[in-house]
Amino acid sequence: MRDFSQKTFLWVAAVVVVLLLLHLLPPITIGDVTLREVNLLSDLSDAPQADQGGIIPLAKPVVAPAPDSVQNSKYAHISWPKGVEPIEDFSAGAAGGMDHFYQMLDTLRSKSDIGRPVRIAYYGDSFIEGDILVEYLREMLQAKFGGYGVGWLDAGNGLNQYKQTIETHSSGMTEFMAMKSGGYNAQQAGIAERYYQASAGANMTFRSRPTLSATAKGSDGKPLLEFPHTQKWQSARVYLRTAAPVSLQMNVTGGTPETRTLQASEKVQMAETRQWMNNVSVGLSSAATLFGIALETDNGIVVDNFSMRGSSGITLSNLSSQMLAEFNALRPYDLVIIQFGTNAISANSGEKHLKWYMEQMDKVVELFKKGYPETSILVMSTPDRGARTAQGVGTMKNIEALVSYQRQLAAQHRVAFYSLFNAMGGSGSMAKFCEQGMGSKDYIHINHKAGQMIAKHIFDSFVAAIAR
Repeated sequence: MRDFSQKTFLWVAAVVVVLLLLHLLPPITIGDVTLREVNLLSDLSDAPQADQGGIIPLAKPVVAPAPDSVQNSKYAHISWPKGVEPIEDFSAGAAGGMDHFYQMLDTLRSKSDIGRPVRIAYYGDSFIEGDILVEYLREMLQAKFGGYGVGWLDAGNGLNQYKQTIETHSSGMTEFMAMKSGGYNAQQAGIAERYYQASAGANMTFRSRPTLSATAKGSDGKPLLEFPHTQKWQSARVYLRTAAPVSLQMNVTGGTPETRTLQASEKVQMAETRQWMNNVSVGLSSAATLFGIALETDNGIVVDNFSMRGSSGITLSNLSSQMLAEFNALRPYDLVIIQFGTNAISANSGEKHLKWYMEQMDKVVELFKKGYPETSILVMSTPDRGARTAQGVGTMKNIEALVSYQRQLAAQHRVAFYSLFNAMGGSGSMAKFCEQGMGSKDYIHINHKAGQMIAKHIFDSFVAAIAR
């Protein structure tokens, strides 16, 4: 009897090679039909694969019942002006809704001193990277409610160089972050999903960067500063964890050098210098785990930008609840914004994948409610994302379905929801931004001019909520 095992093996090997090559091909469209992608490893993936489900039905928000102890919000009857995107609050006044943040804005408006700044943590993906959008929102809020400083800066993140408001340099440290798996341990990470193993002698320097406005001019005809409220700050606070005693040398040009010594602790600690400054450098005497520095004042508003390129947001659920509680004790937030979605789906994502994604984001909202029990939580929808179709460039399929699912997520957790998709103009808005030179050719990212326009819409919504 002839042995066909060798020939059989060769045939199987050939089929596997062909399938792997097909797996590398982009989606192929013939007419109006997109062929299903070949994914030989689909059974090994945690996330459901694109199921070619067509147009996903919009989700209807199911509001969880309010606890008996909860009274109606005193901000429940906000009159939203025409053209202002409403902030939908599903809390009925319970913790996690917008009442706390609105009350803090009212306190600032009345010039009352609360002994610390009102802080906003803005989580997002590359849509806000380099402080695009957030820098304008920060400036508008600080101009109205007071406050100085850019807020949080990662200890050694090279992406800080893209911020228009600050110059940064660092040495002697290794970065670990959520979107780069090599060696990263989420249980060691700080609030920005990053941490830095700093060696003895490590140093980081921060200096304000004056940026002139392209349009605004003073009475002398000279351009005004684009971001005057980030040109100086009152305190520099370094956040770290150390297994052995460590001394931090904190220097300000023209100021008095100071040394802060921290003892070993498993908990997050803070070292600060307090003096008006526009620059600061920090050096370490011994190894430690650094998270970042906050440049801010004792009052007014602070907006921290926690962007993560390529993130869909789901890795946030891996953060330590104990770490969040420790940061909350040292650096409490009054509003946490969670804005993701651009990296969550593709044009071929179906309902199964979308529901899986929302299950993961459910864990994120639950974690932040636990870590910041009194903080207002705002689920901000995905922005518009463009895609080429036979009719031209329009909104990518199922983006609007994702927005509806994110609204449902906010309702289920009794927190607030804001449609960034609507605020930037709704369907087709990204294509319009790109046509006007305010977006990139990938129809995903915006430039600073678009960021300023969108930030104004968010600012107007915050202000309208407390207008009376």
